[in-house]
Amino acid sequence: MITFSIVTPAWNSERFIAETIESVISQKGDFAIQYIIIDNASSDSTLEIANRYKDLIECGSYPVHCNKVSMQTVSEKDEGMYEALNKGFRNAKGDIFAWINSDDIYLPGAFDIVARTFRKYAEILWLKGITSYINDSSTVYKTGKCNLYDSDWIKKGVYGRDLYFIQQDSVFFRSSLCAISGNFNPGLKLAGDYALWISFAKTATLNSLKAYISCFRVTDNQLSKNVDGYAREMKQIAPKRDIICKAISAYFRFEAYIPAILRPCVFRLLFGNRRYCIVTIDRNHEPNLRSCSFYQARGL
Repeated sequence: MITFSIVTPAWNSERFIAETIESVISQKGDFAIQYIIIDNASSDSTLEIANRYKDLIECGSYPVHCNKVSMQTVSEKDEGMYEALNKGFRNAKGDIFAWINSDDIYLPGAFDIVARTFRKYAEILWLKGITSYINDSSTVYKTGKCNLYDSDWIKKGVYGRDLYFIQQDSVFFRSSLCAISGNFNPGLKLAGDYALWISFAKTATLNSLKAYISCFRVTDNQLSKNVDGYAREMKQIAPKRDIICKAISAYFRFEAYIPAILRPCVFRLLFGNRRYCIVTIDRNHEPNLRSCSFYQARGL
């Protein structure tokens, strides 16, 4: 049986954390969930809310729709999100790891799709689903896309600097990959995920999952608003940008001006016949792994 270990770092998160918690513990399917909340000594009711759900689960009053749900809460001062995540993953016992921030949510059915994929394909160590975007009232205002990722380009630090991000809220990985890559750097405050992806890409291929998995909440005063700070940390992590990074950035800026029939040829000419791994879901909710070119994948 697959067990998910999900970690949520939290600090003064009373406004949205109940919705985050419910999106984890209400998942349905053939798996177990270990949910760990690491609270940075919040001064609001964050810990009380988390412990209320923990108590409901332990006394059997919360409806569980998977094989098992367990919940742990830790509340103590830490130096930031990545120290909190290190604490959480040190206590993680599951097969599949992920983390979700205290204002984001998983969509119904997300864990079932992810579990089916990891169960069917032992070679997949790392998986990235589709992230959509919600506002303060939990309304989806932007539907996400199934982006494709090249391992060489991840290692060069392309994604997030020259191309779209690898959004953390829809990423799942096997515990074995985490063991190889080590902990987060607690000295980072914003771009620890960027550093982790570069480390992962040295060992494993990131597979794209064409399924809606999570929603990232855009609010005022959140860490992700600090774009300049994130960019500075990215430059510390991957200081060198070679000619391919500049070519990638230029190509995708001008792609819309290239006739559609010529785009695959131009892409191959610039970057070679690169292959991408994408998992699609059929009408029976079964995952199917495919290897395809960039433009073939767009048509799936």
